[in-house]
Amino acid sequence: MSLKHEKIGYGIKVSKLLFTYPQLILVLERFGIKLGVHEKTVEELCAEYQISTKVFLMVANLNIDSSYNYQLEFDVNEVKQIVQYLMQSHTYYADEVFPEIIQNIHLMSEDSQKPEMQLVERFFNEYKNEVDQHFDYENNTVFPYILNLLEASAKNNYSVIDYREHHDDIQEKLDDVKRLLIEHLPQKSNSKLRRKILFALFDLDADLQIHSKIENEILIPQVEQLEKQNLA
Repeated sequence: MSLKHEKIGYGIKVSKLLFTYPQLILVLERFGIKLGVHEKTVEELCAEYQISTKVFLMVANLNIDSSYNYQLEFDVNEVKQIVQYLMQSHTYYADEVFPEIIQNIHLMSEDSQKPEMQLVERFFNEYKNEVDQHFDYENNTVFPYILNLLEASAKNNYSVIDYREHHDDIQEKLDDVKRLLIEHLPQKSNSKLRRKILFALFDLDADLQIHSKIENEILIPQVEQLEKQNLA
C-alpha cells in the first residue's frame, strides 16, 4: 500500500518511509540518525536514538505535507530536540547547500560573462549575507536563550517576543535569483549549470519554508508558554 497522502505514524518501517519520501533522509541526519535502519519502525528507531517520536513525526509529516495538522504540546526535552534539529539544519545549509550553489553560480558566471549572470551572482551573495545574519542571530542569541530557559537559567533581559519581531521572511529573497535564471539569462548560457542551480534553489526554498514554519508556528509558541510559566 502506498504511503502517499497518508500521515505517517509510529509503526511504519523507516526503510519503507525513505523509499517513498527520500527527502526524509535529511530529517534523519538532522536528528543524528544514521542510515542502516534495517527493518526498524519509527518508534523503534526513535527509542534507539532517544528521540521523541512526537517531535520526529511532527517534523517528518511537515516535510511530507506542509499543511499537516501538528497541534501538539511539547515538554522541555522535546523543545530542546526541536532546537537541536534547527541548529543541525543551519549547519547543513552553511556547510553543504550554500557552498555548492555558490560554486556553480561562480562557474556559470565565468562561463557566461553576461551582465545577467553577474546579477545572479550579486543577488545570491546579498541573499546569503542576509541568511548568514539571520542564522547568526538564532545561533548566538535565540537558541542559547531558549536552551537556558529550558534549564531555568535564562536572563530576564530577553524574550522570544524579540525573536518574533526580528524573524523576517528570508525565502522571498530567492525569487529574484530564480527569476533571473528562468526568465532573463540568455538561452546560450550553460543549461546544465543553470538547471543544477535552479534545482538547488527550489530545494533550498522548500526546505527553508518548513524550517521557518517550525520556528514560527511551533517553537515560538512553545517558548512563549514556557516564559509565561516562569513568570507565574
